[in-house]
Amino acid sequence: MENKKNEALLSKAVFSMNGAELLELLRQVTESEVKEDKFHSLPNDYPNLQPFVTGIKGIASLLGISVSTVSRMKADGLLDDATFQNGKTVIFDTYKVLEILRVSNKKNKFNRKL
Repeated sequence: MENKKNEALLSKAVFSMNGAELLELLRQVTESEVKEDKFHSLPNDYPNLQPFVTGIKGIASLLGISVSTVSRMKADGLLDDATFQNGKTVIFDTYKVLEILRVSNKKNKFNRKL
């Protein structure tokens, strides 16, 4: 029933809506935006965090885990989306690393402090 009401509001012209219908439509839009922003708010959640870290030692010390753990995660391909590498130089996108660890099934295996 709620779904049919939502569809009716979406298909109705704005100029023909009454005040209650318009407020309901605006409420739905803001709720959907809040749900989408939960996954894209990491930089705001950690304002003092460096956006990029150089080297495996750097990301290990930032996360508070061992270098061998980070090396294992990198070798397993877990951090591929957050890694930029040119030869021996490795740069990690800190926010992407945190997001990967947050949603990864391996989070509990590799990272107990986050």
